[in-house]
Amino acid sequence: MKEHDPRAILAAFAEAVADLLQDTDLVRAKPEEISITTDLAMKMGPYFPEWRVSPEWTRREDEEKRLSWDDEEGKRRLKKIRPDIIVHHMHRQDENLLVVEAKRVQNTDFEDDIRKLILMTLEVSVDPSYHYGYVVGLHFVIDLPARAVTRADVYRRGAIDGALTSQFRKHLDTIIQNRAAA
Repeated sequence: MKEHDPRAILAAFAEAVADLLQDTDLVRAKPEEISITTDLAMKMGPYFPEWRVSPEWTRREDEEKRLSWDDEEGKRRLKKIRPDIIVHHMHRQDENLLVVEAKRVQNTDFEDDIRKLILMTLEVSVDPSYHYGYVVGLHFVIDLPARAVTRADVYRRGAIDGALTSQFRKHLDTIIQNRAAA
């Protein structure tokens, strides 16, 4: 994988998602979100060999992970966060590759997840103390019993990237179809 190529990052992630959807034991168990994302993080490891894949990561050096933004009234906000999965190099604040926020199809409360992805993929943050600069972020909704991803939006530079989103969805669909045919 080319280190910071968004397409390569998303291709590796798509392989791990396809692995997850083929896990019959997990599908049958119908687990909650945290169990799904933890299993997904474990499946991601081989696809990101030079990186650390961390589920539910809460730390940034000696502090809790937080986001800072200005609300609609111009007031500075600060909130503790725990991304579902991050791909990063520990102890190197400027080496953040992928941040993932996932939901089960039954959960439609996306507001906090989307805010995290927007703020964590910005090239410049309102407060440098809470800057992450992930290369890409991904918000996806999974229907595990149906073995399907019902929504997948790719965030880059603080916004949904339509081209990367379309490419990711097509690539994931192709992998799933190829594995089903094999």
